[in-house]
Amino acid sequence: MSDIPNSEEQTYWSGPSGQSWIRHEAAQDRLLSEILRTVLDRADLSAGERFLDIGCGTGALSVAAAQATGPTGRGLATDISQPLLRRAAARLRQAPHVSTLLADAEVAEWPETGFDVALSRLGVMFFAHPPRAFANIAGALRSGGRMVFAAWAPVARNPYWRDPARLATDRLGDVSKTEPNTPGPMGMADADWSLAQLRSAGLEDVACEEVEVGLPIDGSAEDAADLALAIGPAARVVRLHDASPADVAAIRDDIAHDMQQYRDGGTVRIPAVLNLYTARVR
Repeated sequence: MSDIPNSEEQTYWSGPSGQSWIRHEAAQDRLLSEILRTVLDRADLSAGERFLDIGCGTGALSVAAAQATGPTGRGLATDISQPLLRRAAARLRQAPHVSTLLADAEVAEWPETGFDVALSRLGVMFFAHPPRAFANIAGALRSGGRMVFAAWAPVARNPYWRDPARLATDRLGDVSKTEPNTPGPMGMADADWSLAQLRSAGLEDVACEEVEVGLPIDGSAEDAADLALAIGPAARVVRLHDASPADVAAIRDDIAHDMQQYRDGGTVRIPAVLNLYTARVR
């Protein structure tokens, strides 16, 4: 898989960032639980349906979709990262009707087609050539098949992405910014641009809805700061600056202070906004 369009993403998610996600899987699943539920609710899966999970990560969405479609259904969980996919396969052992595929969705040769729905929880923002990727995903679906993809809305609408990174750069200095409409967590933040990519792939009934969700982190504001420094935007700033332990400790204090405003009993619940994309195959 070295000559693939998204090789940089493969390297990124197969390395320390992917391993960090696996280590913090329970916290990440909790953090993204409302996003997962939003995708499932919109997909409206039925028993016996066949689903394709794009960018499945460690498999949380596939596990939930497997439960929704039941033993008469069929699922294929795909990811570009071998470590993440290996973990997803382990979680799916109790769902023999779901298989896994190491693949770049942009160029994957699907082992089977005719799926009813393609799903993604934050896995479609990283394509080098989005129209080609969406067209290839469409090729795995039956005529009339549907797509439901969750992506982040702009950084300005998402404190989880905006504020920890800002606090880290306030102390350490700026890092290179990702250009708009390029692969990365905010790769589909511009709804108008993203809808054009979906239409260019030949899809129909293309739409985007902004959905407000919460990002829950069980525990204290300090626990929320630890997660932000383990995986996410602040972690990137700290890594690129090779921050000292003293700097990391100071940034942790600043993030924890900021997170206090989101405390709700024993949980920190950070408000977030998604772009929920839907489309159909002709």
